[in-house]
Amino acid sequence: MGGLVVDNNSRDQTREVVDRSCRRYPCRFRYLFEPNQGKSYALNTGIREARGDILAFTDDDVTMDPTWLQNLTARLHSGEYAGAGGRTLPAEAFNPPHWLALNGPCGLVHIPCAKFDLGDAPRDLDRPPFGTNMAFTKDMFEKYGLFRTDLGPSPTREIARPNEDTEFGRRLIAAGERLRYEPSAVVCHPTPQHRLQKAYFLD
Repeated sequence: MGGLVVDNNSRDQTREVVDRSCRRYPCRFRYLFEPNQGKSYALNTGIREARGDILAFTDDDVTMDPTWLQNLTARLHSGEYAGAGGRTLPAEAFNPPHWLALNGPCGLVHIPCAKFDLGDAPRDLDRPPFGTNMAFTKDMFEKYGLFRTDLGPSPTREIARPNEDTEFGRRLIAAGERLRYEPSAVVCHPTPQHRLQKAYFLD
């Protein structure tokens, strides 16, 4: 089983680095080039080329438990669930500014640290998981389409920055598909200081 590396039209040494890894570990990596810059374009290229039945998603800045992947995907093989979302916690002690509400209907702590914590018990999800810790069976993308390319981070301001991940989850929930919350699939997400500034929330 090999991994995919999608080069999203980078201007650095990505191709050379991947080529070296491919030579060092034959059949472990496949290089793909996606000329349209933007996270959703890159994800969709990877999804189309992936050969597995279950596709898991995370971010490059998280730390995950050793059993993360196994726990996140364990209940997806039977077809009982279309997808799963794991537990995402702050990577370090979190000291929010006084103006940042943590709980209640106006709680925003999930935004800067991508926190997704619905407790200790597994359950069906009534809300979409975050892209930093989620998995879906590949046939869900074949049935409902790929990530929207008018959403998601991009190098320009022309595309709205967030929510390509949660939009897909909402699409599945609206269609009646079952998604599972798996609290044993844990990743820890850092909280960059710039995300604790008012300008970040206003943006």
